[in-house]
Amino acid sequence: MEDLIVRSTQPENVYTNGFGEYFFEKAAEIGDSIFQIDGNTEKIETYDRVKTRTTRLAIGLRQLGLKPKDVVFICCYSGNDNIIPVLATLYLGGCVSSGDPRLTAEDTRYLIEQVEPKVIFVEQNSVLTIEKALKGSKLRPSIVVMGYHESYSCMSTLEAPHPEEVDFEPIKQTESDLAFILFSSGTTSVQKGVHVTNRYALNGGNIWMETNNLIPGVIMHFTSFFWGTAIMLTSACIVTGTARIVGKDITGERYLYLVDKYKMTYSFCSNTFTYQLTNLDEEVLKKYDTSSLVSFSVGGAVMQAAQIQRLRDILPHTKVTMTYGSTECNVICSFDISDDKAYRTKLVSSGQPVPGVEIKVVDLESGKLLGPHQEGEIRVRSSFAMSGYHKMESSEVFDEDGFIKVGDYGYYDGDKYIFVLGRIKSMFKYQYFQILPEAIERILLLHPDVEEAVVFGVPHRVDNNHPGAVVVLKPNSDVTLEDLKSYCNSRLSNLHKLRAGLVILEKLPKTATGKIQRRIVRDNFIKMK
Repeated sequence: MEDLIVRSTQPENVYTNGFGEYFFEKAAEIGDSIFQIDGNTEKIETYDRVKTRTTRLAIGLRQLGLKPKDVVFICCYSGNDNIIPVLATLYLGGCVSSGDPRLTAEDTRYLIEQVEPKVIFVEQNSVLTIEKALKGSKLRPSIVVMGYHESYSCMSTLEAPHPEEVDFEPIKQTESDLAFILFSSGTTSVQKGVHVTNRYALNGGNIWMETNNLIPGVIMHFTSFFWGTAIMLTSACIVTGTARIVGKDITGERYLYLVDKYKMTYSFCSNTFTYQLTNLDEEVLKKYDTSSLVSFSVGGAVMQAAQIQRLRDILPHTKVTMTYGSTECNVICSFDISDDKAYRTKLVSSGQPVPGVEIKVVDLESGKLLGPHQEGEIRVRSSFAMSGYHKMESSEVFDEDGFIKVGDYGYYDGDKYIFVLGRIKSMFKYQYFQILPEAIERILLLHPDVEEAVVFGVPHRVDNNHPGAVVVLKPNSDVTLEDLKSYCNSRLSNLHKLRAGLVILEKLPKTATGKIQRRIVRDNFIKMK
């Protein structure tokens, strides 16, 4: 590390197939093995069953006119059905992008307009959101409902047996072909489509496993394919021929039940979910055998040391660690759970770089390389990172050496363990959702009495952050604080509610160039509260 760059080893295995193509071949090889278990319904599907469903749906999509490079947009929760249109699209050489049913119609419209899908799959209860999102749009995608609907095609109908399924073969793909378009904040507050190639998608789980953190067998993840972790963890199952558990709104006790019944070996979750476990009564914890759970990783936001220790106490057979990744970079760091000394002494570290990853920390102002224990901006270069942004220039996210500016602040120690301290940019996380302050500010500024508005995240023990806001009123305004709160609550989605509160000030601190000093406003807000 003479040049102050933290380097990992090169991966032992690199997969060059298409993501869908690889699953198709693996399923033909180990058909009767369990592939997925729905954590809500406990419906079990084998590799062969999923191969049959996805083959039939691919034929149905081809009849709808889907061609190579066409985009399919999926809006549904995590569950057994989520992966079916994913694989069917990839079989045909298409590209998958996703939304989330909890997003507003306006947010969903933005995502759809970015990727211009040929087909939209939507769960039954979210059809109205998609209809609102498409209202007034020039786009005319085919809508397929995952469930039943009188006005649209149903996915079950497209999965009907077909004579062509016996001879069906996926279109051959290369590792550089585009497989997914995920959404990330990038390095600014504008959401960006991130190009995920087959190389990224199929190797994310593999390089994670090579650090001895992700333990295959029965893996659980809580996310739909709106998040990159669903891709990474599903790929780990596919390349090892093992099973995964998926599900929506899994409670803490339900999770322990699933660990016990299905002998789960690994799970990944958000910081927010961990409080569902640590808040359980002792009697509930004693009901379930968690000895099969070898490793439990938390990601998406920095955890407090006390919460990590509480998890370790209630899961005595399990190694509990943090994992670090980003949409642009894939998985970046994870903890080798066989390193007992590091496990005991580096409680809040996210581990070391996974294979194929290099990390440097630079001074925020000068860009100068920093050494161990010096805090600065984290930059990452990965062999398995994104190939670029969708319809947007991506050069600004890379520095002169090809490292991605991930927007995080932290340091590394003398043993090459990475410690992430927080986000540099203004965006913050509520639970596991990225919140754009500007999206809330726009609503506030629509009020006729509001002159200026600034929104920020206020740290919260369970939910990572709660949105808070400060406004300056126009001269002679007589609007009350309660009027503003009522105005906001009627217009903001549940994700964007000002849970931390709203304050009216006479003026906001600004820089010499007139920019609002968001961090100072936030710090003063916290002191007032």
